[in-house]
Amino acid sequence: MPDPRPLRPNDPREVGGFPLTGRIGEGAQGTVYLGESDTGQRVAVKLLHADFGSDARARTAFERELTAARRVAAFCTAPILAAEADTDMPYIVSEYIDGPSLREVVAERGAVPPAELTGLAIGTATALAAIHAAEVVHRDFKPANVLLGEDGPKVIDFGIARPLDATSATLTGAVGTPAYMAPEQVAGSTGGAPLDMFAWGCTMAFAANGAPPFGSDTVPAIMQRVLHDEPALGALTGELRELVTSCLAKDPASRPTALEILKRLLGTGGDADLLAEGTSAAAHPSPALLQATSPSGQAPPTGAQSGVPDAGVFPPPVPPPAWHPPSTVPAAPRRSGRPLLVAGAAVTVALLGLVSVAAAVWAGSREGSGGVGATGGTPAGSSAPGAETCTYPPNKTGGEVKDVGTPVARPSVLPTGATIDTDLGLLDLELDHEKAPCALNSLAFLAGRKYFDGTTCHRLTSDPTLKVLQCGDPSGTGTGGPGYRFPDENTTGVRYTRGTVAMANAGPDTNGSQFFILYDDAPDLPASYPVIGRVRSGMEVVDKVAEAGTAGGSQDGEPKQKITITELRTS
Repeated sequence: MPDPRPLRPNDPREVGGFPLTGRIGEGAQGTVYLGESDTGQRVAVKLLHADFGSDARARTAFERELTAARRVAAFCTAPILAAEADTDMPYIVSEYIDGPSLREVVAERGAVPPAELTGLAIGTATALAAIHAAEVVHRDFKPANVLLGEDGPKVIDFGIARPLDATSATLTGAVGTPAYMAPEQVAGSTGGAPLDMFAWGCTMAFAANGAPPFGSDTVPAIMQRVLHDEPALGALTGELRELVTSCLAKDPASRPTALEILKRLLGTGGDADLLAEGTSAAAHPSPALLQATSPSGQAPPTGAQSGVPDAGVFPPPVPPPAWHPPSTVPAAPRRSGRPLLVAGAAVTVALLGLVSVAAAVWAGSREGSGGVGATGGTPAGSSAPGAETCTYPPNKTGGEVKDVGTPVARPSVLPTGATIDTDLGLLDLELDHEKAPCALNSLAFLAGRKYFDGTTCHRLTSDPTLKVLQCGDPSGTGTGGPGYRFPDENTTGVRYTRGTVAMANAGPDTNGSQFFILYDDAPDLPASYPVIGRVRSGMEVVDKVAEAGTAGGSQDGEPKQKITITELRTS
């Protein structure tokens, strides 16, 4: 590979104690340089354009995501070596991968040969499995973020796309690259690991065919296909085609996990050393796959090993072929019958917005934005079970009541996600409408009326059988709630594990607005509290409160570390 370009007169010569030796590329989020550590190791140094000094919220989100990203095990990933947000020139230093990106290889040489696809699929699935195991969501997985090194594919830029984009005011309300975005991203949802699996399916289809499965023309056209059309899978065959098809399911609940994909590709049923096995299996790419050449006959510079999404490369890649309608493909087995998460009105508004900004760069949204159809009145979400009727009789428990009305008895849609924005950080929740439709109908109703906003989490319990943080009481006393209650739902056989979110009732059928989050497993907790979902990301916020203990030093009481909900949104 040729050396990166020389430093320009106005380029820095050192960042964070790392001397810079060349310029790799430049993208919307920053400029990337080749640097050296004090041991002589080559590193990629990303100097960010973000102005965290004027946006404390974005800085906090960035630091939180970096903390999580540093926990990602180095299986088929480029680990973060150093980073700093609280400086005039924020930066990230990561391992330097000496190899082209998958995007560059396909642009210069065409589709990846079938014999190489399996190794590529194993390596990238291994990376996503490692990323998700650390409770990180990549959010911008795509060919430009897959580097082909001598020891196999490596995935870069995991977990930082959203907080970086939080510093840029954009018109779209979406984070990601259109051709690789999942349907739930179109609706502005924060999403979870399933959106990475959708992007993985798109990336594998791109590698096999030289074009993304939903096209690469205008943004509105791509989004329309992502939402409604079947993917064009072309040359993909056999088991890999089946796996990609399942990952491209419109419903995120129907997509397999990265570990499930890895097990299928490796042909193993156990979890022992699965990531090490995947790394080993992907560690010997064909030399032909690494020898991408430019039109001039020279190998292209390694712009992507920088870690900047779509970092500038020299020369720019050739546009991929146009999208073509897919051939008929049998539908992959689905794991559940949950319908698509995008309400019709949300889709219409999203597409209208896309038409007006088709020429703009899709950089992202402000941290915590609910996106189209997130809250207010009826939440966008999954269709409620047709036969389900919820009852919300008056609350006669004698507690402090904040009466804001009563939810509808037969909800037409239900939320499948929520974000809890606190003064200590953001929690992203996955909600289970099949287990607790009436509880989630109530949650969306109360969130739409700003019921939780400004409330404090009033109770911390560190008893061995009940390690929870309890929130949702507008009075802050532990006795408050709305002017109604509702029955328990599906508590038989419930297990309370770390990250579980459940209703904090005061006895059978006394659910109101209060809920609790488990910061550790509670196997001995009686199955009396309806589970409404799980924390997808942000558990470090709960851990911080738990580690501080109670204000009085007891096992049960007001948290010593105060935490206030600034906004709760369902989506």
